[in-house]
Amino acid sequence: MSAGVLCSALLALEVVRRLHVHPGLLAMAVFLSVQASTVVQDRTPRARAGTALLLVPTVTASIAVAALLSPHRPAVLAGFVLLTGAATWVRRYGPRAAAIGTLAFMGYLFTLFVRPTAHELPAFCLIAVGAVATQAVARAALRFEHPRRTLLALLADLRSASAAALRSAARPARAGVLRTRLARIDAVGRALTAWQRDYPTADHVGCSERSLALLVLDARVCTEETCDELVRAAGAASTGRDAPAALAHLETVLAPRASSARVEAATAWATRALSSQGRPVRDDVLEYLVARSTLAHAKLRRAEQTPGTRTLPHDAPASSTARPRSDVGAPPRPARAAPRWTPWRQWAPTSRLAVQAMVAATAAVAVGEAISASRWYWAVTSAFVVFAGTTTRGGVLTRAYRRVAGTAGGIVVGVGAVLLSGQHTSVLVGISVVAVFGMLYLGPVRYVYTPFFMTVVVVAVYAMLGDLRHDVLELRLEETLAGAVIGVLCAYAILSASSHPDLVGRVRACFRALDALLQVGDRTFGGRGDGHEALAALHELEAARDDVEATVEAMSAALLGRHESALEAVRLLDVVTRACGVLAQAVMRRGAHGDGSPADGDRVVQDAIAAVRRAADDARDRFDRVGDGGSARSAPLVSRVHRLPSDATGSQTAALFALARVEWALRRLTQPRPTRAPGRSG
Repeated sequence: MSAGVLCSALLALEVVRRLHVHPGLLAMAVFLSVQASTVVQDRTPRARAGTALLLVPTVTASIAVAALLSPHRPAVLAGFVLLTGAATWVRRYGPRAAAIGTLAFMGYLFTLFVRPTAHELPAFCLIAVGAVATQAVARAALRFEHPRRTLLALLADLRSASAAALRSAARPARAGVLRTRLARIDAVGRALTAWQRDYPTADHVGCSERSLALLVLDARVCTEETCDELVRAAGAASTGRDAPAALAHLETVLAPRASSARVEAATAWATRALSSQGRPVRDDVLEYLVARSTLAHAKLRRAEQTPGTRTLPHDAPASSTARPRSDVGAPPRPARAAPRWTPWRQWAPTSRLAVQAMVAATAAVAVGEAISASRWYWAVTSAFVVFAGTTTRGGVLTRAYRRVAGTAGGIVVGVGAVLLSGQHTSVLVGISVVAVFGMLYLGPVRYVYTPFFMTVVVVAVYAMLGDLRHDVLELRLEETLAGAVIGVLCAYAILSASSHPDLVGRVRACFRALDALLQVGDRTFGGRGDGHEALAALHELEAARDDVEATVEAMSAALLGRHESALEAVRLLDVVTRACGVLAQAVMRRGAHGDGSPADGDRVVQDAIAAVRRAADDARDRFDRVGDGGSARSAPLVSRVHRLPSDATGSQTAALFALARVEWALRRLTQPRPTRAPGRSG
């Protein structure tokens, strides 16, 4: 949305020149355009375009209300408090309502911040509406993007993400970097599934819906397995002599502008390597996996180069393959009559947070005015923002800590950048643009970057206005700290509810999704299904895993000494999810090529699935704090490999090894954490 920010700044510059108003209004165009781009979080392009259009009347109404109330100070303060509560409460109705509520708050805030005169008010309205309208136009333009072009871009993103993950795995690096890059592959895979949900696959590419889904899953699984082996080989310093040449073939297939001749040569090498090796010995594992990855990505390239046709192959699309449901495996909810009065502990999180936010805003007004009568809105804004994007008191504490830290860091860096700029306006504008880009790019990764870059922009704007004083920056930090502390106190003292049930609920959803996938596998290997539901169940599990990780990350400041233990649990859930990707691949292949009758190998896999479901129940009980934390130990599932018949298929072998890895991770989850010896530190 950077193009929308640029257009809004140019439009605001033209308004300032023609209407001869204060140049400081240019900053408001940038701020509002950035807010209008970040608050829109709908799932589909059409929904995002609709929300962006609705933001235009929203910001107009909020500016009009603020201007109308501005002569009456008690009414202004009351409006601020009520708008804080309303913007927090409407989040219960989804991302569109949340976006409208947040931008209404920001429009009200910026009007009070700028305090336009009667002469400046029309220009301010034009600039504000233009800032939001440019983002709406950008969203509408994206809405009409060609479906095939979008598909090709997503497939290119999959190759790019795969190449980045392989580079990270091939060189010694932090484990978190590789996990982040593997998560990017997962995100692109889900985006491809979402594309298949919105458009008929066979109309735009030369394969059916299920064929494309299986090709994408093969590429993801093979790439992740190759990354795992690269990490192992780097740690053991056991990379074979032929590994660089093999990786060069894979890099060729993943290159964005690789020639067809080079891709064909890499494909021919991979075909020869797989046909000659069969089942690889230990020294050939890396080359074997690289060859599989090369062939998987080459098949995707071949499929995307084939034009679409409405005549589908025999494996016609199974709609449920690309339609993950949020209620997979969830038990039915019994209907019950609502009581006349609901205890506050049973309120929806948004209702409880709305009350907390209103009380926090009221207290922030009083404290903010005591600190500075002209900058009190910074405290109120801080008190409001710490409640955004979270539903737990632990999340409020973490956001408050990161907001204060980001603001302090932004002041230091912003002042340093201004001093280095020599107060040149063009350089200050460049600093603002870079800071806006950093906020848009890094803000979604971790919240601390949003206040950091926003404060850098504020410092640069004050420098452009010639009003950069140390007392203003001190007030910025003091008001932010006051609002954050007030927000945390209200979250913990008023209608306070523990964050633990929210985390437990997300973990339960993860286990429900795991059980749903295991049930699909049991039916498929039992000859009672075709495995088309496996991809939907896998996506449900990946989304649930992401929810757990995001919740732990959002509550990091509240977990204190338990944070490392929580991160270890998240890492183990990540192992479970990645192994389930291999399992889903095996299930879909078994369903596509099986004869419908369970063989001896299928029964071995079914027994392993039953064992994993029992291990999952034990792990879930540990998170629920039920039972003794684990069941009686049995032999690991990997020991059952010898039970497979000599004519076992590849899908049976792959499923059993994937189940063994899932069971290993679940066993680790049920093991008690080691305790530190008394009187020792470290």
